[in-house]
Amino acid sequence: MFKYILKKEFLLIFRDIHALLVLFIMPALFILIMSLALKDTYSNTSDVKLKVALVSQENKDIKLLVKNLNKNNYFSSQLIQSDDNKKLIYENDFDFVIQINKDFKNQINTNNKDFSIKTFSKPDISKQSKQLIENKLVEAISQQIMKDFFVKAKINAKTLATLNSKISSNYIYKNETFKTKPNSVQQSVPAWLVFSMFFILIPISNTFINEKEFGTISRIRSIDVSMLPLLLGKIIPYFVVNQIQVIIMILIGIFVVPLAGGDSLEINGNYFLIFAMSSSISIAAICFALFIANAAKTTEEATSIGGVSNIVLAALGGIMVPKFVMPQFMQDISEYSPMAWGLEGLLEILVRGGSFNDIKFYILYLLLFASICFIIAYILLIKKEKR
Repeated sequence: MFKYILKKEFLLIFRDIHALLVLFIMPALFILIMSLALKDTYSNTSDVKLKVALVSQENKDIKLLVKNLNKNNYFSSQLIQSDDNKKLIYENDFDFVIQINKDFKNQINTNNKDFSIKTFSKPDISKQSKQLIENKLVEAISQQIMKDFFVKAKINAKTLATLNSKISSNYIYKNETFKTKPNSVQQSVPAWLVFSMFFILIPISNTFINEKEFGTISRIRSIDVSMLPLLLGKIIPYFVVNQIQVIIMILIGIFVVPLAGGDSLEINGNYFLIFAMSSSISIAAICFALFIANAAKTTEEATSIGGVSNIVLAALGGIMVPKFVMPQFMQDISEYSPMAWGLEGLLEILVRGGSFNDIKFYILYLLLFASICFIIAYILLIKKEKR
């Protein structure tokens, strides 16, 4: 009898075209869009440089300062002689305007208390960009002043000029053989994959509530089938759908995103660990969907409650906003989101080169969450059938 329950579920799944589009097209688009949008966040270069107008009178020091500011991958600077900062920002499309006296070196060396450097930008410019331009400005000015000091002291200043090239950035992985370079695709694929797996709630709740309303479950129960096989019959087909999602989203990260100009997803992690993690996420998502489907009275109610709860869990879990940009109290709250457990587990495998010991607690949390949701769903279903 159980095989017929499974057959029924698979038929219902593939008849619901709209739900399948949500499960496959939506995350594919999110992965593509977010991988391209966050490409520069994980890169040492930027496709779109911020435009900087250095407002001052031209002399040797100012020209050198502009040259030094342009020795980076984030800004494009040029000397401008204008007093209309608003026009430079809003009409000439400069991201930053820097006002500095042409005699800045002498004023700094003599500790002139009236000396100041003013920066101007639009109100919606990011704080990270403001901090970066300020740091680069201080670095460029410091190098010019130190170079003069070295020349006067007859010290070779070549080392100072090439100091940046002497600094190398290295990553430490948990697995020494793991050498995948971090990029936006490694962040986007796991994040939106977890999000899409939890959206299995929509087809499950629609079919389950319709079956209760049309008496399908009662008719199956009348031929002496217990509630447990009915619930298990929901888990297995949707588990298969979730694993198909995993394969397709990974393939999109490997082959489709690079075609659009993004980075390619590299899979250097253990495939068994990826399957173990995706299986745990899938079981948690399906059991959560069963809980919502049994708690709700109508498909509209289930879709509303499930959709809102999924978005909240995603927002708290680092799916929509990367966890590392959250304030500390938000990072602490995210520890209680099942989507965060799934995402962190996948990042351990795909980004940090982690082993089973690094993901075992995430798997435990997800399975515990799934067990609680399944038990509550089972109790609710039994109570409703007794009425």
